[in-house]
Amino acid sequence: MNVTSALSTGVLGINRGLDGVQKAASDIAGSGKTNTPEEATGRDMNESIAELAVEKNAVAASTKVVQSVDGNLGTLIDVRA
Repeated sequence: MNVTSALSTGVLGINRGLDGVQKAASDIAGSGKTNTPEEATGRDMNESIAELAVEKNAVAASTKVVQSVDGNLGTLIDVRA
């Protein structure tokens, strides 16, 4: 098992998920403001809320990957020590 690769994948997933959460939250905040084109997102609020839930689950899954790598790395260090 390549610990570095798994850790990088987990952290990358967390970062992407957090970016998605930020975008979904921004879409939710701007969904009712149609007075100015800059504030309107053009997305339905329900769609943005569903996207927020998906991104939350993606971050949770990536966090589990990082936790698993942390546990495996701790075991490897204990075995080598």
